Amino acid sequence: MNGTPTALVFPDNLAALAAARELGSAGIRVVIGGPHPGPGARSRFASFLPLPDLYESTSAWAEATCAWASLQRMPPVLFASEDAALLAAEKHHEDLARVSVKPYPAPAVVGNVIDKRRLYEAARRVGVAVPDFREVHDAEELAGLKANGWLIKPALRYRLEGDGIYTFRQATGATKALGGEPALAARECIAAQFPTLLQEAVPGPFENLVTVALTIGRDGRLRDFFAACKQHEYPEPFGDGLIVRIIKAPKLLEPCVRLLNELGYWGICDIEFKLDARTGEHKILDANPRTWLWLNLGTRAGHHLLLAAFNEATGLKIAPKVGRTGATEWVSPRGSMAFLARCYRAGRHGLALPSRLMIGALSTSMGNWRSFRDPLYLHPSAWPEITTSASRLVRRRRRHAAGTGERIESEQS
Repeated sequence: MNGTPTALVFPDNLAALAAARELGSAGIRVVIGGPHPGPGARSRFASFLPLPDLYESTSAWAEATCAWASLQRMPPVLFASEDAALLAAEKHHEDLARVSVKPYPAPAVVGNVIDKRRLYEAARRVGVAVPDFREVHDAEELAGLKANGWLIKPALRYRLEGDGIYTFRQATGATKALGGEPALAARECIAAQFPTLLQEAVPGPFENLVTVALTIGRDGRLRDFFAACKQHEYPEPFGDGLIVRIIKAPKLLEPCVRLLNELGYWGICDIEFKLDARTGEHKILDANPRTWLWLNLGTRAGHHLLLAAFNEATGLKIAPKVGRTGATEWVSPRGSMAFLARCYRAGRHGLALPSRLMIGALSTSMGNWRSFRDPLYLHPSAWPEITTSASRLVRRRRRHAAGTGERIESEQS
């Protein structure tokens, strides 16, 4: 499209694929950057740009990104697909800002969104319910505290280490939180040098998890949104949505806008809550100011959040070309396959879940094909990348669980 900047999405993963489909289907040139091509690079809407691994060297990544961006006719718009990418872009903001554009305020504001300490404190200031929590600096503070009802979480799941990025998953094998005895879990989190939170585990089933996905304009006003309910996750616990369906949650929309305005944030974000049946309050758990796996559920339902963020960043008014398809549910094709092979237990999950996953995964794939004509799952080269990444994650988590008495499998957030 003449007169339109390129969108650079990084690194390559299934969230990058979702971004490529939404932006590419609107006629925007999409480039997926990373150390090796993954599912996003196999989209018909994207081309692949080899970039250094930002986990190994953010400086090398930034230098290569700036060199590529400086050659573009217009400054490209940068879209992060992981929190680590947000951190790298923040660290090298000054250099990147000379040759590119970010679809959110910079610098510093995005850090207030992904750091749970600042997120929860801001939520309290504007009257948004949060779980009970406090920062822990010494595990001995929690001596004698029973595991029931509490979790240990890192306030940030990624941190800069030298010129690279170190993850909570690398340190512990867990994705988002540690269950079990709080003192032991806190000791491990603190030893890994992550800011550590003791947080109330909000009781209740998966159906009580609600996400509000929205795009806020520079003026603080809502541009577009949809709400979804997360049913089942992979890996268990504290994983990504396995089944996600659109719902109506009008009471949560205004608090989300109020919270992001308090933080000074504009752009795309998904904010996760859990209903506390004891109080009837939806308590905030997390916020993600980046693209995510099931973003295209909204795209197919007529909510073009990433395109709205692109327009907000560039001042353009590009109209979407994918219309409302009536989609109301998204089932992860990759997650379903890995979940059934490695995690499914009939006594725990019920006999009906396998058929629901298989039918849902097929429906999601076919729906994506009808909407985007993007034949990812018809490319044999895409499957090794998709299946191996899932297998690696499960193996890491099983090894860690074996060494810690299965304690990360005992709680759900």
